[in-house]
Amino acid sequence: MQNHEPPAQNRARTLFDLIAIGVVVLILTVIHYTNYHYEMNYHILLQFAYYLPVIYAAMRFGPAGGIISGLVITILILPLMLSFQAMSPSAMYTQWVEIGLINVIGWLTGFLTEQERKASRKHQLALLVQTQLVEKLKQEGQERKRLEGEIRQTERLTALGHMSAGLAHEIRNPLGIMKVSIQLLAQEKSDDGVVSEYCRVLLEECERLNRLVSEFLSFARPKEPVRRGIALGKLLDEGVALIQPALGQHHIELLQARSQVEEHVVEVDPDQIKQVILNILLNAIDAQGDGGVIQLEGVRQVGFVGFAVSDEGSGISPDDMPYIYDPFFTTKEKGTGLGLSVVHSILDQHGGKISTTNRTNGGVRVEILLPSI
Repeated sequence: MQNHEPPAQNRARTLFDLIAIGVVVLILTVIHYTNYHYEMNYHILLQFAYYLPVIYAAMRFGPAGGIISGLVITILILPLMLSFQAMSPSAMYTQWVEIGLINVIGWLTGFLTEQERKASRKHQLALLVQTQLVEKLKQEGQERKRLEGEIRQTERLTALGHMSAGLAHEIRNPLGIMKVSIQLLAQEKSDDGVVSEYCRVLLEECERLNRLVSEFLSFARPKEPVRRGIALGKLLDEGVALIQPALGQHHIELLQARSQVEEHVVEVDPDQIKQVILNILLNAIDAQGDGGVIQLEGVRQVGFVGFAVSDEGSGISPDDMPYIYDPFFTTKEKGTGLGLSVVHSILDQHGGKISTTNRTNGGVRVEILLPSI
């Protein structure tokens, strides 16, 4: 049995038990010696009382307690036994057997008590190991689910990329011809306001379609990252500088919490990671609407450093959350649904991680982690 008492309280209890055992033994011995003139049977019966302190000492202090208390009682009672000269041989034999039994029972009780304590400690240790194993299996199960989700995501993206990259190229070629033809038509019919307006709308749609194809190509066939060491804070500063016009247009305040994390150097493709920063911040601006505060802060995990962006928007529906990294999945009216897919693809190439959660007080928190060097 493990002792969970404080050291001072444990010492006080030990001292009390030693005093109590000593007092009981002393009282019994005094009764023996002050009533020596009684019959031998009286002393034999009284001698049985010695079992109580011996057994308690053995249970409290183990084999050592039982053996020592038995020897002390033997030493104390031996003179009284030798003083009974008229004792019959059978009575003398009984007395010596009784003394022997006191010592044997003291040792045996202490031995069994110690074995029970060892078994109890082993049982508690086994329970602790079992609890740790269950917790480890639970963590491994969660990690396995996360990895399986990432594998499924990667498989979907890879299949879609191989299937659609060629189609995107084929779309871009006639799209370029359409754009040139519309521009020529607009020049020829510049005096016709209706035709000019139609041509303007067509050119805008061509540009939007061209941007969509460009984003899709960057997602379907991502460039191999050209890595170099760069401070995380420098990347964040450059990304924030690029979205300042969008922040001003929507009257949004960017609250950037500086930390030592930003001094860490990461080995990445700066252009690709700046694209990640831009996509995350622009998503936050779109979710925020006009006004309010967007928070940007450094984060750190074991082996990773990165940043987190928190907005004050309406959050993401729990039904939509599993699909936010899928290509072409979007809840925006004019969104392509490729922004987070591109971010996920870039981070995969860099060995990084992305996690998106709804905040308890409203809005979304997106956390980006990159391997630390």
